[in-house]
Amino acid sequence: MVIKIVKNIFRLSPFIIQTQTQTQNQNQNQNQNTQLDLNKFKEIRYETSQNNNEVRDYFLYNKPGGIMKEYYDNDNRVGYIRYYITTGQIGLFFIEKPYRNRGLGKQILSKVINELQENNCDECWVVASNRHEFWSNVFNKSFTYRDPAHPSITGDGYYLHIKSL
Repeated sequence: MVIKIVKNIFRLSPFIIQTQTQTQNQNQNQNQNTQLDLNKFKEIRYETSQNNNEVRDYFLYNKPGGIMKEYYDNDNRVGYIRYYITTGQIGLFFIEKPYRNRGLGKQILSKVINELQENNCDECWVVASNRHEFWSNVFNKSFTYRDPAHPSITGDGYYLHIKSL
């Protein structure tokens, strides 16, 4: 009799574990499908006129008009973007994995494009492979893939003519 109970317990355990795993996966999928509001995250802005650390200095001081924005959810960095308001080039753009595919990339990019427009920049562009998972997902929605991305460089990437918006 004891052996039968033990066998039944072991038969039940995989079912319980599988059900818990399925519930966890469903919760993760629901979180991934939930759109996020960029305004709920803390934005930190660095400009060329500010003293920053070496990593930021490399980007900000190589060309005039360098700006970097970082976004935080409490102490967790959500993402960042580095761009130039003088040329419209996006140097870096990244969203951390738990926050991807939830609308943040589009919102950040919209803010940057609006700022470029306000500063009379004619174009926005980035050098990136057309097969890059993150970049192609964000930029294929509103940018045109071309080679070269901009006449001043040799690399291919994404381009948007801001004046036509």
